[in-house]
Amino acid sequence: MKRIQDRDPLYNFLRPYICRSFKRSYRKIEFLGDFPKDGAVIFAPNHANALMDALAILTLSDGPTVFVARADIFRKKTVRNILTFLKILPINRIRDGVESLKENDGITAQCIDCLRDKVPFCILPEGTHRTQHSLLPLRKGIARIAFGTYEVVKDEMPVYIVPVGLEYEDFYRFRSTLLVNTGKPILLQDFIREHEGLDEQQLMRQLLLLLEERMKETIVYIPSGKDYAAHWELVNMGLSKDRPRGLHARMKRLREEAEKVVDRRQMRRAIRRRKWRIRRGISLNSMVRRRGLAHVLGNSLLLLLTLPLFLAASVLIAPGLIAFSSLKRKMRDPAFRNSLRFVCYTLLNPTVMLPVCLGLLFVMPWWACLAAYAACFFAPAVFYDWINGVSDTVSDIKLLSSLPSEEQ
Repeated sequence: MKRIQDRDPLYNFLRPYICRSFKRSYRKIEFLGDFPKDGAVIFAPNHANALMDALAILTLSDGPTVFVARADIFRKKTVRNILTFLKILPINRIRDGVESLKENDGITAQCIDCLRDKVPFCILPEGTHRTQHSLLPLRKGIARIAFGTYEVVKDEMPVYIVPVGLEYEDFYRFRSTLLVNTGKPILLQDFIREHEGLDEQQLMRQLLLLLEERMKETIVYIPSGKDYAAHWELVNMGLSKDRPRGLHARMKRLREEAEKVVDRRQMRRAIRRRKWRIRRGISLNSMVRRRGLAHVLGNSLLLLLTLPLFLAASVLIAPGLIAFSSLKRKMRDPAFRNSLRFVCYTLLNPTVMLPVCLGLLFVMPWWACLAAYAACFFAPAVFYDWINGVSDTVSDIKLLSSLPSEEQ
């Protein structure tokens, strides 16, 4: 019987294309840190942006990575076959029913088998996604798999849990920026020796506490609560006087700002300022960068000059754009929209454009048709960079036209 981690020629052929397409979904990606490659590796990233989180982990290693996802999305046979091909296993949650949790024993055994073969494995320990620079309570699933792997391999090979911080500049914007920050791994053999004498439940609790601490070190952590949005606003405004260069430097500065003590007066002011800018349609990015009139005029001229490129890109991504526009209406959670865009532009658009470009061979030179087909892979980046440029410029103009006293 074929195992989830076994070699698949089609998967190996498509994986580099998927990883390159994922990187094109962001204006800039930085990778920070590294992870051990001499044993069983369990990746533990924060879960903030649906499918994009898993794709970020996929780009970390050169070979396949096995994932788990909630079992309810596996119900339809076609979807189940696709997810299995992508090396994703189903895992039941308590909300799926107590009886369904028994099925997890078999899934856990597959995960352990995968780790024995030194194939990286990823589980999102929060269990569900949330578009915040924070963490939800960690679930026990990752601890069960880690300890289960240790029971099988003992000291034959090291078992690592690797925290990974995914720092998105904007959770909802396509072509934003992303920092993938690999943190300090937990070597399970050392952890067990250091906590000798604890029972299984105590070991699990201590492991989850340590993992949560290590995960917080890889992200900009803002405690969740009713003042979360205002606190995030306040943290970002701390960069307005001195903008750091590079995503790593930006994260360090944001972490420094997040660790500062905030009094109620500062928080109330941040709440008022946030309400004011949202009412005026001004982005947080505009508030932080404070672009001058010359910069805004220069951007406006650049957008005008690149309008023909935007129109050409619009034509090239038309199949994916139409599909995305019709499907996004059915999505209640906007955090899934970037994942849907990725699927439409990476899989649907090239598939539809291929017969179109082949048909154009009757009226155009072969090299022109080939160039048009190649351009459709890069067209989403051109399209969204232009759209984002317009959005930023409009926001900057609104800020420039506001009276300074209005912000207070």
